[in-house]
Amino acid sequence: MPKQDLAHKRLSLLIKLGLGYLTLERKTQTLSTGEFQCVHLVSELFSGSKNPHTLFIFDEPSKGLSQNILNQFIDSIRVILEDESVSMVMIEHNDYMLEASDFIVDFGKRQVAPVEKLDIVTHEDFYRQKSGDSVKPTPISSTLKPQTGVHYLEENHINYFKNAENIYKGGILKSLSSMARLIYGEFESEKIAPVVAIDLERHLYSQYSFLFEMGGLINHIVASHPTNKDTRSFDFYSADNHCPYCSGRRVIEEFDFDVVIQDRNAPFWEGMLHPEVMKVLEFFQFQKIEFLFEEIKNELGHDLSKPYSELTEAEKHTFLYGYWEKSFYDKAGKATRIWQGFNQIIGRYIVISKSIIKEQMKETRRIVTCPICEGSVLGHHKKLTFGETDIRELIQQPIDQVIATVGALPELVKMKEIVGGEMPLTEDVSLLPREKQVALKMLELEQASFVGYEMVLQNAVPFWNQIEANITAISRKNQVTICDFPNIKETRATIIDAYFVNGKYKKLTYVYEAFGYKKIVTQINKVKKAQPCPFCKGKKVISEDGLHDGVQKLSIPCVTCSATGINEDGLKETVEDIAIGTWLTGKVSDVVAESSLTEAVADILIFNRIRELNKQEMMAVYECLEQNN
Repeated sequence: MPKQDLAHKRLSLLIKLGLGYLTLERKTQTLSTGEFQCVHLVSELFSGSKNPHTLFIFDEPSKGLSQNILNQFIDSIRVILEDESVSMVMIEHNDYMLEASDFIVDFGKRQVAPVEKLDIVTHEDFYRQKSGDSVKPTPISSTLKPQTGVHYLEENHINYFKNAENIYKGGILKSLSSMARLIYGEFESEKIAPVVAIDLERHLYSQYSFLFEMGGLINHIVASHPTNKDTRSFDFYSADNHCPYCSGRRVIEEFDFDVVIQDRNAPFWEGMLHPEVMKVLEFFQFQKIEFLFEEIKNELGHDLSKPYSELTEAEKHTFLYGYWEKSFYDKAGKATRIWQGFNQIIGRYIVISKSIIKEQMKETRRIVTCPICEGSVLGHHKKLTFGETDIRELIQQPIDQVIATVGALPELVKMKEIVGGEMPLTEDVSLLPREKQVALKMLELEQASFVGYEMVLQNAVPFWNQIEANITAISRKNQVTICDFPNIKETRATIIDAYFVNGKYKKLTYVYEAFGYKKIVTQINKVKKAQPCPFCKGKKVISEDGLHDGVQKLSIPCVTCSATGINEDGLKETVEDIAIGTWLTGKVSDVVAESSLTEAVADILIFNRIRELNKQEMMAVYECLEQNN
C-alpha cells in the first residue's frame, strides 16, 4: 500500500475516533492515556507491514477509551476485518468488547494446574451459556508437552547450553521489549520455546537489584495487608510508581554545587553561575528555565531566580533537585515540562563543555540517597501502613524486623534462610557473595511458578547443597536439565584460584607453559613484527569504517592469516623446532609428545590462555601436570 494511502487511512481513523483536534507536532508523551491508546492502535492497524495473512494481538485495547471512542473503534475494526486475510485476537475484560467479538475463550479463574485445553464458543453461545443454557464448546488442545523431572546431560554440555541460551535470550526475552533486543543482540534464534537457560557462575543480578524484589517479595508483603485493596499503587515493579528522579534506584549521583557557583550573592540571571555553565545551559534553552521558574513561583511560592545566598532550604531543595509533583504545559514551546533541578540538568549538559569545571564536577561526584523519595522508591505519597509502620519504612528494615511487623510470611522465612535476619530489604543483591546470589536466583525460579518449561542450568553442581530443594520443587512441573561436567564440584573462580593463581602452578598463563615451554609469545611477536600479514597489518582483524548508516565500524577475523597477524612465510618459521602456524592454531597433541599428555588434554588448543578454558579443560591440564610431576 502506498505511503500516502497509509497516512490518509491513519488520519481518517484518528478523526473518526474523535482526535481531529490533535496537531501533528504534538509530542506523544503529552497525550492522555486514551489519546495515546488511540494513536497506538491506529499506528499498529495501518503499519504498512501486513503480510498476506496478518494476525493482530491486542492486550486490552479498550483501556482508557471513552464509550463514544469505543463505538467508533469497534466500527473501524469491523471495516478492517472485511479483509478476510486479517484476524484479531484481543485480551479483554470489557463486556462491551466481548459482545462485539465473533468468538470468546473464557479462561475462568486462575488455576495452578497447566492448561490442557481451551473451550472456544461464539459470543452468542457464550451469553446463552451464562444464562444457564447448555452449550457445547469447541475444544482446542494445548500444544505444551508435559515435561518434568531432573535430567543430567551426559555429553555435549557446552553446546547444549549455548543452544538453550540462544532460544531463551534470542527468542523469549528479545520478543518482550526493545531493551531486551538491545541487551541480548548477540543471541540469535528463529525459535521461541518455553526454555529458561541460566549459567549460575555468570552475571545474575545487575546493580540496584534489591532484596525486596526477589521472588516478588514486596508484592507478597503488600498482598498480606489485611485491608489494602489498592495493590496497583504499591506495585514496586511498575515504573509508573517509581520516584521519577531516581527511577526507583533509591540513590542519585550528586556533585558539589559550589563548584559551579561564581557569585552566591548574584541573582541567577545576573552572574550566579560561572559563564561556562551558563553557556552549556543554552542548549537546555533559557526560555525553558524562565518558563519553569515562573511556574514554580506560582505553584510553590519559591523564587529560584534570586541569589543563592538568599534561597531558603526549601527553595534550595527545589533549585537543585527539581519539582516532580506536577508538569506544566508550555504554550510557546508546545510541550509539557517538568522542573528537573540543576543537579540533573547541569550534570547532563556539562558533558559538552571543555571547561575545567567539568573535571572539577567529576571529582566531587558522589552517590547519595535520593532527595525526592528519600530512598523509598515510590513516587507518590499514598499511605500503606502495617500498624504504625509505613511501607516506605518497611522496605528499609532488616528481615527480622519486617517479620515482626507483617508476620512470618513463607516468602520472608525462605529469604531469611538464605541471607539471614539482619539484612535489610533494600540490600543490593548484586553485591552479595556468589553463593547467596545463586540461592536467590533459584528461589526466584521456584516462586515464579513455571509450568511445562525446560530449565537449563549450567554450573549448578558447585551450589548443589544450597539449591537441591529448589531444583526438586521446580522439576515437579518442569524439566530441569543440568549441563555440568561430572565430578567437577568447584566453581570456575575456585579452580583458577586454587590450582593456578595461588596454587601449585601459579605462574602458568598459557597452556603450552604447562608442558614446559617458555617465552613462546615473545619469540612469535618478534616474527609478527618482522613479517606481518599484508592484509590486516598484524592486527588479526580487518576493519572497515562507515560501511552504511547505522554501522560505524565492522571488524572481522582476517581470513588470509587465519587471524594470526603473520604472513605465510612467517607462519612457516619455527620456534622450538615447531612451525609458528602450529603454535598459534594447533592442539596440544600437535606439539607435545604422546608420552607427556593425556587423552583429556589432546584436543585443547596449545596457545590458549588457561583462563579461557572451560572447567573440564582446566582440570584436565591440572591433572596432566600432576601426573607428569
